[in-house]
Amino acid sequence: MKSFSEDYTLKEATLFSLQLMQLSKIFWRRIENDWENLLKPFGININEHQILSMAYSSPYISITELAELGSMHITTAFNFSKKLKQKGYLRIIKNKTKKKNTCIELTKRGEELLIEILKNFKPHENQVFLGAFSNKSLYGKLPNFTELVTLMRNIYGGNLIALIDCCSSIIERNLIEEDGVLKRAIDKDVK
Repeated sequence: MKSFSEDYTLKEATLFSLQLMQLSKIFWRRIENDWENLLKPFGININEHQILSMAYSSPYISITELAELGSMHITTAFNFSKKLKQKGYLRIIKNKTKKKNTCIELTKRGEELLIEILKNFKPHENQVFLGAFSNKSLYGKLPNFTELVTLMRNIYGGNLIALIDCCSSIIERNLIEEDGVLKRAIDKDVK
């Protein structure tokens, strides 16, 4: 049987894919544990945090976009959005131009929760950060995941990466660090 492409061998493709699958499984377990520990004091789960973060960086994001970009089933995105609405963190709105399209909007309370979660981050308790920190000693910076970002862009398209970049930029503009503590920037109209 001839390989699909002359640019790679079947063996090369198989080994790459298996290694990535195995590393992803191990990495995800550690990330999931760190993420759950960060969120535990706030009574929300990973899906809810992801939905809040996406609403923070993309106002009026539709449930369909939320599901697609958040790698979740549309029912999962909608049900967790309803729970967040009940807690006062989101508003669920019908899109005026597309009546069938339901959107979410972050409330002031939801934004405050996101800021509190970020302020509660403790690098010394985060195993993924501690594992990556040796790069800073060696190379003077934390890993920037250039190849991984390119891989994800090729799989999911540019919208997901743009949303992640947008969220990071908003957080960078809206938070400052004073005396080792994250605080909201004084200028509220930065966003």
